[in-house]
Amino acid sequence: MNKLIIILLSLFLCAGLSACEKKERTDDIYIFFTSDIHCGVDENLTLASLKALVDDTKAEHQNVLLVDCGDNIQGGTIGTLSKGSLVVSLMNDAGYDLGTYGNHEFDYGMEVLKKLDESRKFQMIASNVRYTGSKENIFENIPEYVIKELDGVKIAFLGLLTPASITDSTPTYFMEDGRFVYDFYGDGAGEALAEKVQSVVDEARKEGADYVVALSHLGSKEEPYDSISLIRRTEGIDVMLDGHSHSDIVEDRYPNKNGEDVILSSVGTKLQAAGELIIGKDGSLTTLHVEQYDRSDETIAANVAKAYGELDKILSEEIVKLGHPMTISDEEGIRMVRSRETTMADFCADAIRYEMGTDVCLVNGGGVRANIDTDVITYKDLLDVMPFQNELASCYATGQQICDSLEFAASKCEKIYSFDGNAVGENGAFLQVSGLRYTIDTSIDSPVVVGEDGMFSRFEGEERRVKNVEVLEDGNYVPIDPEKIYSVASSQYVLFLRGDGNTIMENCEKIVGNGPVDVTALIDYARYLGDLSDKYTDVEGRIIIE
Repeated sequence: MNKLIIILLSLFLCAGLSACEKKERTDDIYIFFTSDIHCGVDENLTLASLKALVDDTKAEHQNVLLVDCGDNIQGGTIGTLSKGSLVVSLMNDAGYDLGTYGNHEFDYGMEVLKKLDESRKFQMIASNVRYTGSKENIFENIPEYVIKELDGVKIAFLGLLTPASITDSTPTYFMEDGRFVYDFYGDGAGEALAEKVQSVVDEARKEGADYVVALSHLGSKEEPYDSISLIRRTEGIDVMLDGHSHSDIVEDRYPNKNGEDVILSSVGTKLQAAGELIIGKDGSLTTLHVEQYDRSDETIAANVAKAYGELDKILSEEIVKLGHPMTISDEEGIRMVRSRETTMADFCADAIRYEMGTDVCLVNGGGVRANIDTDVITYKDLLDVMPFQNELASCYATGQQICDSLEFAASKCEKIYSFDGNAVGENGAFLQVSGLRYTIDTSIDSPVVVGEDGMFSRFEGEERRVKNVEVLEDGNYVPIDPEKIYSVASSQYVLFLRGDGNTIMENCEKIVGNGPVDVTALIDYARYLGDLSDKYTDVEGRIIIE
């Protein structure tokens, strides 16, 4: 009898008082997102205008968030000279709510990253980090996901780090006592990443998430860890807000493993745009890009100006006359330095060979980051070109090891370097050279085999893409001798720290282990030349693509 009364009373309450009905939505939800700012806080849209946009939206709507998908503290002088702290401070001022890590968040080392995380006023998320060390796991207190409840709607946010972080930053930062202790579920195939992400999605759904939004730093260009592949291997993700590949994607839709559409959106780099995910009160999902906004937040603008003011005395120092462009891209703005010889890369490679006094120099294309087209080159210009402040190094290597390094670096090169307005065949490991010249035959499949950790493993087959390797001796190019020992300059990153997965010279005999930082070489060489007005006006044919 008592049970019957309870049941009837429950039915009465549900019908008469609507206590059991789902809460009716009163407003849309607005989630603004950025990625790959790369220190460009005052470029394009600008951080000040983004702050104004978010605040103006908050003035009209009650459910507004600002989130980020990584790669912010590196890529410009404001980050390099402050080791990211000025950028994090400005993001705090902008009012970010959530963020995740790009591969370049690791560029200043784990101790610096830990301090930066302690200074953040917004929550970081990392869904696919695995630590197997015995010391300190800096991600110990970083959650795999966060659920935000807005207007009665529970939205789970994931933070997806690219497994390529290990090779796309400095590999030794992820090691303890000579072995890797951090990884991001990279297995060389993408399955381990998909399984891990699926488990996090399932857990969030069990906790009551109505929507799952991934803050992804996977990129949309390459297998096996790209965002599109992950969408196809998983279920339960509604929206993938993506970074890493600097793609400009307003709203694409890809089927997950159940055939259900998942939105993919990406906002380029250096605040080309801010993304806007709208979760309508009717349940609809839409993504937009905002490239301009007619108001700026005065406080952020003042703080940006103050931050740059602190650096101005150093950055404005004049180094050398130029008067013509030295570039990493073509006339259409397509980046070439990761697949072709460029004038800026020739200058950088020559500068490092000059600084280190070696036979040859190898410079990874991913480390040469900017064009210069000014009358006079300043410290800031050169720091924009090489913003990482990598320490230089040198070693003794055989001609064969040099050829093997070139082969590894040429693995992704294609006959063309651009298609439909985008760069193709890019590889951060692509080697620009000084004291060398060589040819890449793109008709030959790359023999390079990498391990599950992304590191070089071996070559398969007899054919090689790299041929006609010649060394500059006494002003003339002569065929390289595979057995001869040459002195080689590069960064520690390339030679000894497994940068970009290149392990070929890591055990070579060191000449200099801890040299000056790369930008110092650029400054010293520029001053040595005294005037660049008639130098590096065109490429020299050091790298021929067939």
